[in-house]
Amino acid sequence: MPGARVQRAHCSHRVGGSVNRRSGNPEDFKRATALSLDAGGDRPVTSASPQDFDWLAKNVPCRTACPAGTDIPGYLEAVYEGRFDDAYRINLRDNVFPGILGRVCSRPCEDACRHGRAGNGDPVAICFSKRSAADHLARPPVVPTPWFGATGRRVAVVGAGVAGLACARELALLGHAVTVLEKHERPGGMLNQGIPAFRLPRALVDREIGQVTALGVDVRCGVEVGTDPSLEALAADFDAVVMAAGTLRPNVPDLPGLDHAGSEHGLRFLFEVNERGRREVGRRVAVIGGGYTAMDCARTALRLGAEVTVHYRRSREDMVVLPGELEEFLSEGGRLENNVTPTALTGGAGRVAGLVMVCTRRVAADGPARAGFEPIPDSEFEVEADHVIWATGQYPDATWIRGTLSETLVARDGWLRSGSRIRTGLRNVFAAGDFALGATTLIQAIGHARECAGAVDGFLMGTDRLATRVLVEPAFRSKGPGGRTTGRTSAMNAIPIHPMPVLPPADRSFDVEVETGYEDGTARAAASRCYLCHYKFEIDDSRCVLCDECIKVKPVAGCIVEIAGLHRDEEGRITGYDPVEPGKTDSLYYNRLWIDQDQCIRCGQCEAVCPVDAITIQKVSPVTERTV
Repeated sequence: MPGARVQRAHCSHRVGGSVNRRSGNPEDFKRATALSLDAGGDRPVTSASPQDFDWLAKNVPCRTACPAGTDIPGYLEAVYEGRFDDAYRINLRDNVFPGILGRVCSRPCEDACRHGRAGNGDPVAICFSKRSAADHLARPPVVPTPWFGATGRRVAVVGAGVAGLACARELALLGHAVTVLEKHERPGGMLNQGIPAFRLPRALVDREIGQVTALGVDVRCGVEVGTDPSLEALAADFDAVVMAAGTLRPNVPDLPGLDHAGSEHGLRFLFEVNERGRREVGRRVAVIGGGYTAMDCARTALRLGAEVTVHYRRSREDMVVLPGELEEFLSEGGRLENNVTPTALTGGAGRVAGLVMVCTRRVAADGPARAGFEPIPDSEFEVEADHVIWATGQYPDATWIRGTLSETLVARDGWLRSGSRIRTGLRNVFAAGDFALGATTLIQAIGHARECAGAVDGFLMGTDRLATRVLVEPAFRSKGPGGRTTGRTSAMNAIPIHPMPVLPPADRSFDVEVETGYEDGTARAAASRCYLCHYKFEIDDSRCVLCDECIKVKPVAGCIVEIAGLHRDEEGRITGYDPVEPGKTDSLYYNRLWIDQDQCIRCGQCEAVCPVDAITIQKVSPVTERTV
């Protein structure tokens, strides 16, 4: 108990020739643990208990936050130990495109990282570490081993973007024959069409897509579903169809002057530059928006020689961009104007000459919704621009779904009637990624696509052939021959985040990657900051003799605490504990120590000093297992 020491009574007595310090339930320790190993902790076990899944969800927050469920502490530990090939393979299980996402992921894991909490410093560089695993991979490509042999089932996937390819890979691993139909000239979707090469090298995109096709996935480009073949024909010819056509319908505000030449949506601009070799842009470019597409459009226009200003209707803090990306745009010579929004385009002879803008102010939202904005009266002003690029969002385009299927699948507003659900109104037609969700992030699309593949497999095979369990396995022992611990120390908590090395602005070009990646030693040091939350340190209360050795070495005030009892919900999940209070605690539960996983930094000092081996270390991970 931080701030106080409690005089604890020893009440040991003999039971069956062994020392038992209390007269309570002898199964109390087993009930107190969220997870425990079979037969005294020497053999791995798997579990489907709600409290085990709850332990993982609470104590490995980075993995919980990842839509694809990537084993983040697993690959960070491998990078820390210099096992880059292992780190890449750990990523590949869930992530599908580790090297790609190591550059362009939206990083929800870093927002959840324990290291980023108040007083702990910056989050671990999870995304950059993912990239390091790909950069230092010794033997690419890497092709996963399928779960099952050929099933004889055939699946068509419409769209070869991130969701379509991720879903196709999972279906191939499940033994199905997969054909991906793509209307453009090459697979990859926004990886090629939207994200500039100075952020994402095309050789890497080709390599990681090649790891999908190496599984036997047949990707056919230049095939426009809806014309030839129709979706109806696909549904009749294949056992299942997955619609993963992305979001290609632009969202552009209906403003006066929108039809002037020099006004275009960001998707069109990026597609023509990245895929058609376009190199022309206006002299003075205004980009409207504050998200990923706005940054890609703005930084691309800078490289084409334009003066570029990004105009965003909200504050700088509200912009949804990658960490550091806005700063790089500004260092490259771009300008940013916040809290402004256009009301009209001005021009002459049918061409854009400028924008009429109005200042905005924040409006508080009701409940958890994002704060809104409103125009400030009498605040209009004009800006000069001969080219306006709208980075204002996009929607799914379902116009290729025609005939009777359109009535079944598409609502009047152009969205799928099924919404974000994977199943649709047609029994063997499914939806994956942004086509179902609307414009999201690459990692969300991958997570949804993998979920979709599981639903398709269940439909085709009539059962769920894979299941997720919690694997608990014995980990480090500091004592005995070859004994060791996690290798973490409290000093690692003070290691600052390692910035990503970048090219100087003067050396940047259209096709050369700006971020240069971590060297081997830097990569290992950056990964060492991880708390390794997938390790569970636990005190076996039946062995503890209350010698206080662990209390003496604990590096964090609240990592080991004296408690009077645990709080549980109706399913046995631990929700909290009662601290020991002098003079108020029942002696039956007076002598108990508890390791608070949320405070533990996995250094292993407590286990190393315990003279009676009362402290165990277990590695806890979700695993996928075959059920048939």
